Amino acid sequence: MNSTESPKFLTTLIANYTFNDNKIEAHVPFILETITQHQLLSSKNEPTREQQVALHKWCTRINSLLQSKVTNARWAGVCFIKISLKQSEELFVQNLQSWTTSLMVLLTKSEPTFILKEIITALTEIFNKTQNKPELQREITTQQLPRFNTFLIKLSGLNKELLPTILNALSHSVKNFPTIFRPVNDQTQKLCLNILLDDTCYYESELVKMAIECFPRIINFGGKLNMDYWKLTLLKLVGSLNNILDRLFDTIDEEKGISKKLTGFEMPQVSEDYVVAFPILFSRFKCLSECLISLISLPTSSPVQIPVNQILDLLYRVYNIYDVSFVTDSKDKNEYYTLMLGIPSLLINCNKVLSAVTLSVGEHLTRHLRMVSSILLKLLNNSKTRWLLRVSTYNLISLCMQKYGIGLTNFISSSILLSFVIDDIEIIQKSQYDVSINTTVSTNNKKSGKKKESTQITNSDALVSSSGIIYLQTNSDVQCSALEVLKILLKTCGSSISSNKRLSLDNILLSRILLRNISSTYNSSNILHNEENVNIKLYECLLYSIISPSEYQPTILPHALRIFSAGQNSQSIQLRSFCSYALSICDLIFHNRLPPLERTSANISITQQLEHTTIENISQLSYIENNDSGNMAVLDQQPQKTFDIVSEETNSLITEQNTINKLDVNLDKAITVEDSNNALGDDNKSKPNIIEDDNIPTDDKINMQKDKLPQTTSLEMRIENQKKRIRSPSPVGVKEVLSREDKEEDYDHANKSRRMLDTNDSDDDMEIPEIIMESPDSEFEDDE
Repeated sequence: MNSTESPKFLTTLIANYTFNDNKIEAHVPFILETITQHQLLSSKNEPTREQQVALHKWCTRINSLLQSKVTNARWAGVCFIKISLKQSEELFVQNLQSWTTSLMVLLTKSEPTFILKEIITALTEIFNKTQNKPELQREITTQQLPRFNTFLIKLSGLNKELLPTILNALSHSVKNFPTIFRPVNDQTQKLCLNILLDDTCYYESELVKMAIECFPRIINFGGKLNMDYWKLTLLKLVGSLNNILDRLFDTIDEEKGISKKLTGFEMPQVSEDYVVAFPILFSRFKCLSECLISLISLPTSSPVQIPVNQILDLLYRVYNIYDVSFVTDSKDKNEYYTLMLGIPSLLINCNKVLSAVTLSVGEHLTRHLRMVSSILLKLLNNSKTRWLLRVSTYNLISLCMQKYGIGLTNFISSSILLSFVIDDIEIIQKSQYDVSINTTVSTNNKKSGKKKESTQITNSDALVSSSGIIYLQTNSDVQCSALEVLKILLKTCGSSISSNKRLSLDNILLSRILLRNISSTYNSSNILHNEENVNIKLYECLLYSIISPSEYQPTILPHALRIFSAGQNSQSIQLRSFCSYALSICDLIFHNRLPPLERTSANISITQQLEHTTIENISQLSYIENNDSGNMAVLDQQPQKTFDIVSEETNSLITEQNTINKLDVNLDKAITVEDSNNALGDDNKSKPNIIEDDNIPTDDKINMQKDKLPQTTSLEMRIENQKKRIRSPSPVGVKEVLSREDKEEDYDHANKSRRMLDTNDSDDDMEIPEIIMESPDSEFEDDE
């Protein structure tokens, strides 16, 4: 939309839909939607004259609506202020003073509840936007926010319907402006505790949730925050929970510990009748445990100390209660049975508290892992028919395994844990008809002469039909949580699982997935259809089973490849993407490869050295193999090798680079070249560096032979012949034997050339190495 059209649209909205106060409430949704879609109040660039006029009309109309005598018109004005705050920073700064004053005046009047909610929300947004603006804080927030907080506390006792909105506003105020909030800190804390401990408030209502959110913020961000105050409040919560358990566990013979009794908050008295008291106590335990979790989880402005031992004592007290607990003889057993009805709720809340402690404390809980592992196994054993508690226990196990890894698996028995997991993910196939019963009934009918009943099986097709099979499974949430535990267990210590457990586990995973594929192929309503999330978890466990294979049984990788390939044709987008990811991992397992190594070519440096080669420095050069011709595939020819001439400095660099890059050493390719001067006792100890390129195939057996030097009488002719044969390929597979006279003649000419070079050198200590190209290998001499 052009910038010229925005003022016209806004002017049209104002003229057509906002001037009738009696009917404006019907147009408010349309006006808000239009402004949101076209962003009529926001301007990225500097506003034009037309935009300024349109925005001025908009603000004037808002002020008129706030002062209207029609209730719905005032509500519309508050709604227009909220959308203006979201879209335009300029409108917020220009109208901050007037809008805040008007809203505070409306808040003190007896307005309907729905208008008061909008006013409190709008004022909260206004004060929050001044958080990082010191000038606006001094002018507006410092003056208006204390009045706002005080009036909210007063309004909380007059209108119960506004309590969630009031607590939300107070929680933002204490977080963003803790110093200004200090005068109402204690009053707000009492308000939250009264709501949490109230007998009439349901623990899952919006009011209780807002109280649970506000109370920890008061403790963490309040004006008098310090380590002792924070810890004292936390210990009071633990003491209040212990007081609730004292009344609940009155009928159970508990093991009395020597721990010091903690003081708690003052709570209203409950009825002596357990039928009335127990639901209230269960609700209080739920609310206070959520406060404890929030207080531990939320960040604090300064370091605090968590009383881990006191919290664990509270949790152990609940975990020690189970169905076969001892009952006090003097108490009514009906009260004990009523208590057992609420034990799963207490255990779930304790699991949440233990999860929060695990995340907050971290490695400091390591010394308690043995006790925690025994509690987890005990919970799994006692929650076979309580699927909500079982899901909570599996989630706690997953968290502990992710946090402590192999440390927890050393304490917890993986075989016992896998037994629980297998029981939860295994599908039991049961026949719908009992053959033995039907056979007995038919025999009795023959003896008695009665006719067959219509419900009796009369043929064998019904016995083998797939429609006669019933598939039994546990709850889908339990399966998902159990598969998540299995995935983490395979990831952590999959290779150390016993072979029997691992074999049964792999069979169950494959059978579950294949059963899903069969059911989708034949579209049979009686075959089990797994839910999508369960199916995804099954595929994830299959992948981790491949990543962590067992050392004592064959891998299931071939089966998994077919399953993942078929999963790419699934109707589920999530399953198709995961199967593609799994196939990429399987490809890495099948075709394992090393990381790429950077290799530098020496051809450039060799060419540069060849251009500067002269007759005088030929004796100072060494030879390096170059197999560029060997890389070309030629039919009916064996690969040949040539030699390049480089200087000693360049040769040393190339030798070092090839030594680093060289991964395998082929002994068949190693060629030993010895200087003929060494055999004659010469002082020259230098040897030529002959390096074989790694690109030549290992199967090629190349026997390097030296060409025979022709008989010449001039040193210049010998050097010319050497230069001509420098780039000529050495014959392969042909052995040439040098005669004794040829060897002596080569040696004489070599000594003569060295003497000539020595006479030209002024430095007597300088030794110039001489390399005879035609000198035979020591290996060939031995053959002779």
